[in-house]
Amino acid sequence: MKKTIFALSALSLLLTACSEKEIQAPTDFEVAVKTAKYNPGDSVQFNISGDPDNITFYSGEPGHEYDKRDFFSSDEGTLTLQFNSQTRAGATLPRNISVLISTDFNGEYTEEGVKAAQWTDITSRAVMPANTASNADVVSGEINLDDLKVKGKPMYVAFRYVSENAAGTAQRYWNMGRMFLTNKVPGNVDFDITSTIEKGYFKVVEFQGEDNKWTINTGTASSHRLVHTANAINTQPDDDWVVSRGFNVFQTFGHKKNAVNVKSITGGTPATFSWLYSAPGTYKATFIALNADSDTQKEVIKEVWVTIE
Repeated sequence: MKKTIFALSALSLLLTACSEKEIQAPTDFEVAVKTAKYNPGDSVQFNISGDPDNITFYSGEPGHEYDKRDFFSSDEGTLTLQFNSQTRAGATLPRNISVLISTDFNGEYTEEGVKAAQWTDITSRAVMPANTASNADVVSGEINLDDLKVKGKPMYVAFRYVSENAAGTAQRYWNMGRMFLTNKVPGNVDFDITSTIEKGYFKVVEFQGEDNKWTINTGTASSHRLVHTANAINTQPDDDWVVSRGFNVFQTFGHKKNAVNVKSITGGTPATFSWLYSAPGTYKATFIALNADSDTQKEVIKEVWVTIE
């Protein structure tokens, strides 16, 4: 019995040691260039050595910066809102939709919570469907919200539907979608705070009327819509809100989606990798070499400075 226990213990130690050796950091990974300076139009050739499972590349150009791959904050950006809208029915009625912004909403999605906040009506800043029925999307244009953002406070977007002349005329149908809240940071590409109306971004708050209310279409990410059907003739007055979650308009999503794949686990490691920089400047090119399995990953980062004169 003692021999068996010893054998099992030894096997356990051996398996543990093997497991620890399975994933090692790719310390043999290296990247170099022949020269650090290039002329515009020259393709920069990076020489690669080592054999990691994966290699990812960030060129260092605006929109491709490793240091800004996740989140980063900027006070310098210009905040813009854009959305699509369409209307049907009730074509002769005045517009009965409002677009509103708040920075002091307390996050309580109740009538009392919404009424307690200060809301700025920005409907006049947007391009909206004319007073004719149409099934086509109308793009609002980029609405500048710089005058409404407050440092340290989240921003909320709301759409309000109010019925008009309910006793005599059918009301309009409204369909809102493809909302983009964007931070335009000088010297960089545009950063999406939200790229569309996604599930969980909005909650419905009803003030008055039970016949209709906002519904949130939970289709694919690109087709999420906020929909308010048309109230029929002789239905009770309606006052319905749909309010977004709070957005940190100074902190934006980064560049992770713009990473370039140099090598995957199914391919071999290239001896060279080339990149064409489109404008003069000094760039920090970053390569991330990664070894990984389902439980563990280890990486090595190499930075190379490149100047385009």
